[in-house]
Amino acid sequence: MTYQLRNTENDCRGKVFLIYDVLSHFKLSENIKDDHSYLKVKKITQYKGHLTNLTGYKNFEDFFSRHFSAKSRSNIKKWDKRLKTNFNTNFKVFYGTINLEEYNHNFDNLLNLIKKRWNDLGMENDIITNQDYYRELCYNMILDQTASLNVLYANDEIVATSICFASKKELYFAITTFDIDFRKYNLGHLLIMYIMDWCFENGFETFDYSKGTYEYKTRWSNTTYDFEHHILYDRKSVVSSLTGNFLVLFFKMKQFLRDKDVNILYSKIKYLIHTLKLNANENQNVNIKDLKQPVETEKVESIPLDSKSDDFIKMKPIVYDIIFSNPQPFKTVKVYKGAEGNKFIVEGEKFLKEVTF
Repeated sequence: MTYQLRNTENDCRGKVFLIYDVLSHFKLSENIKDDHSYLKVKKITQYKGHLTNLTGYKNFEDFFSRHFSAKSRSNIKKWDKRLKTNFNTNFKVFYGTINLEEYNHNFDNLLNLIKKRWNDLGMENDIITNQDYYRELCYNMILDQTASLNVLYANDEIVATSICFASKKELYFAITTFDIDFRKYNLGHLLIMYIMDWCFENGFETFDYSKGTYEYKTRWSNTTYDFEHHILYDRKSVVSSLTGNFLVLFFKMKQFLRDKDVNILYSKIKYLIHTLKLNANENQNVNIKDLKQPVETEKVESIPLDSKSDDFIKMKPIVYDIIFSNPQPFKTVKVYKGAEGNKFIVEGEKFLKEVTF
């Protein structure tokens, strides 16, 4: 966020202004001229921002080998290889052109994945609440090359997607989500890797993950910066001065608590309560064990892998987990439902497992 005051205007007297998320390198001195000398400006650091500066690297492979340790590179390559072994994958970037029908299909899938993920967390999401606004906005921005739609497919289904905002040389990681059924494949990291490779190929110099400190941001970024809240108030007005300084104290206290990781503790407690509620509602555990005897097909019911049944929807993330540890194409796996409704069998080329709910 940047801003500018009109030097010919004088309507700030007696007022207080709160401007969120101003970049720390924003040159405020160029905006406060003599016409607004009565304004007092207080800056409060609120969040860290993270980005990857791509300049100085020949290509993605050069960045990847120099930025990550051998162990980290091995893990990321393993996730990538497992995904590509188990599924037919494809990655597309829509930038400057996209068919409206295809856009709506992708955006609908984006919404569905967000709902699935955030419902699992028991939280609301602004994209869902204002989906019509974002649908129209992002479509026009893609056509104007001020945004890109990045989509990862597995067996022709969308499993991870993001919308990035763009300037001439910078790409901003804005809206992103992935299918939580693929939890072991670390799709968030893979999506960043594919997008960053595209950035190198298309001449972008920075890949910005914006505010907030998350594991994926700290792992991929090589530059940090600060976001500030700016509070502007009329220093000659008692009411404005009191209000402005109250806001300063309020946001300083928030930052103090954030520095002490109180927000992380709060999030962990909320997540724990949510998990306990889910467990209480579902009241079920999953037990997986190896079987040594072959499947007696006449005693079980085969479940098609393209089934939309409740049984398969329940089994799908478990099957994805199993073949992550025992790689083979998903389409070659066989799933059976036992005579007892809570027992299933998953058969692969080198494994045979019983799943009991």
